[in-house]
Amino acid sequence: MNKMEMGKVAYRKCSNCGTVNVNSDYCSNCGELINIHIKRKLAREASDTKKQEEKAAEKPNPVTVFFEKALKHPNLLVKIPAMLFYSIWVVVMSIGAFIAFLFSYIVA
Repeated sequence: MNKMEMGKVAYRKCSNCGTVNVNSDYCSNCGELINIHIKRKLAREASDTKKQEEKAAEKPNPVTVFFEKALKHPNLLVKIPAMLFYSIWVVVMSIGAFIAFLFSYIVA
């Protein structure tokens, strides 16, 4: 059911020209969007789109790119040391994450 069927009347004043509109999402005088819910939805969608574009344009970390390329390298003399250093890095980061968790648990 829409607003008209329920018998409710929505008065909205246009912030652009000051015209009072009845049961309308757009101003009858200037065509400006006056429904705040639709404005917020459009703003949220624009913000989400902007964040996705920024994330897509973001350059990856050079170290990560190096390891990705080295792990896929056809030469074993490059691939094996890359696997070794990557494994060590993962273990060190895991230990660091556990220590950070432990400190936060103790403090709280």
